[in-house]
Amino acid sequence: MAHLQSNLVRDGNGGQIKFPIFISQEDMDLIGKEFIVKDGDVFVVTYPRSGTTWTEQMVHLLVNKGEQGAQRLTDAVPWLETLPHRPGGMIEFLKTMPQRRLFTSHLPHVLMPPLGDTTAKVIYVARNPKDVATSTYFHNQSKLGYEGTWEEHFQEFLHGDVGFGPYFDHILPWWQASQKDERILFMKYEDMKHDHAGSVARIASFLDLQANPGLIDRVVALSSFKSMTSNETTNFDWIPQKADKPKHFRKGDIGDWRNHFTAEQSQQMDNVFMKKIKDSGLQFDFGDGVILP
Repeated sequence: MAHLQSNLVRDGNGGQIKFPIFISQEDMDLIGKEFIVKDGDVFVVTYPRSGTTWTEQMVHLLVNKGEQGAQRLTDAVPWLETLPHRPGGMIEFLKTMPQRRLFTSHLPHVLMPPLGDTTAKVIYVARNPKDVATSTYFHNQSKLGYEGTWEEHFQEFLHGDVGFGPYFDHILPWWQASQKDERILFMKYEDMKHDHAGSVARIASFLDLQANPGLIDRVVALSSFKSMTSNETTNFDWIPQKADKPKHFRKGDIGDWRNHFTAEQSQQMDNVFMKKIKDSGLQFDFGDGVILP
C-alpha cells in the first residue's frame, strides 16, 4: 500500500497517532510546554477536510467586523500545530498576534492545550466520514504526493492509518466534551451548508459578538465557495501542489462520496459508523436525505 510519510506522536494515553511528516513529536512537546491558552482565544478545530478553512474565514470576518484585511488566512488564523515553524519561533510569533487570538487546529481532544479556567472557546466542526474520506484522498494527492489507489486510501482511512488518526477517535471525544463544556460549540458541516447565514449567526452568538443582518450578509458573501476560491488571501494558491490535481477548494458538496464509493465500500463504512456512533446521540447527513444513525 502507498502510505504517506508521517510522524508518530504520543497521544497522551500511552498510544501513538500518525501526524503529517511536517509535524513532529518535538513540535508537540514545545506546544505542550510553552503554549498558554489566554482569555478570549478562539480555536477552530476539525478533523482534516471537514470545513476547516471555511469556518476559519467566518470566524475571522466576524471578529474583524466583516473586514478581510491583507493577511493570508493562514496568518490571520494560524495553525496551532505548526506554530513552532514560524519565523523566529512560536513565542516570538505569538507576541505579534492581536489581543483576541484566532487559531485553527486538527488536534484530537486529548492533545489540545487545556482551556483551564479561561474564557477561550472552541468551535469544532464535524463532517460525515464518507465525504471526509473522499476529500482527503484528493487533498493527499494534490498537496502531499499520495500515489495510492482510491481503494488503498479507503482502507487506510477506514482503519485510521491516516494523518491525525482514526476519524471516529477524533470526533467522538470532541462531541462528548462539547456536552460538558459550554465553551465548546460542536457544529456539523452539512448543517452549515444547509443554513450558511444561520450558522454565521450561531457562531457570532457563541463568540459573544454583535452581528446585525448587514454583517451576517457580508460574512456569508465573503465566505462563499466562489468568493474564497477567487480571493488571494483565502484560496491557498500559495501552497505548493500538483498542477493536474484538484485545488484546495475542490467541490465543497454534500454527498460527493457517491461518485467514488463502491456499494461494498459504502456498506463497510456504514458498518463501522454504526458501531462507533451507536448510543452517542450523533447523527450525520450523508446527502440525498440519508441521515445515520
